[in-house]
Amino acid sequence: MRGLSQLAFTEFKLNLRDPLMVFWSLAFPALWLVLMSVVIPGPIPGFGYEGLNQASLFLPSGISLVIACASFIGVPLTLTTYRETAVLRRLRATPVKIPTLVTGFSLSQFAFVWVGILILMALGLLFLAVEVLGSWVAFAGTILLGMITFLALGAAIGSISPSVRAANIIIWVIFLPMLMLSELFLPISVLPDWLQPIALALPLTALTTLLRDIVYGANVINLWRLGVLAAWTILALIVTIFLFRWE
Repeated sequence: MRGLSQLAFTEFKLNLRDPLMVFWSLAFPALWLVLMSVVIPGPIPGFGYEGLNQASLFLPSGISLVIACASFIGVPLTLTTYRETAVLRRLRATPVKIPTLVTGFSLSQFAFVWVGILILMALGLLFLAVEVLGSWVAFAGTILLGMITFLALGAAIGSISPSVRAANIIIWVIFLPMLMLSELFLPISVLPDWLQPIALALPLTALTTLLRDIVYGANVINLWRLGVLAAWTILALIVTIFLFRWE
């Protein structure tokens, strides 16, 4: 347990010292939520959440941004950097067991993501009149599931990336289109018909929509979106298990 806690705390501190991680995972989602809540004068048609104010509508998008940015930027780059600099090889040779290494790294990422989410929640509840009309338990559980899914996807990208440069290319080739298609900014209904099924199958769409349904207090939540997250999680774990390399 001592090795686990020390590893998790060390990785957490390294995340806080990384300007790229701090900007994309903590500062950018918070600034984006404030801008979307204050600058846009009225409801955006097509989302279908009548009665929600702008901050409540876009808080789920901000939370999804925190999770996705921390997972897609932090995890793959850390894994590939550690592989290139032989840190993974040296860690593997220590008395600390592999499950302890994996758990400690995961806990550090979970903690870092929760810092970003708590910043958003504080902004929303204290200054932007955010209201969560649904179950807080369901809200927290969905966030946890989203974190597991995206951290698994980040690990999968880190597993298939042969270098830090390749990881950067793979991250942005996947991440940028997903940001544009996942209903963070505009409803999927504005997309061409052939593109809408692809957008609906993306994990970021599923996570954001589930969170919005809970914030809205919807009586019926499309549970198939949980299946989308579960399917991406399973796929990412399979890729990581079979393709992960220590050196």
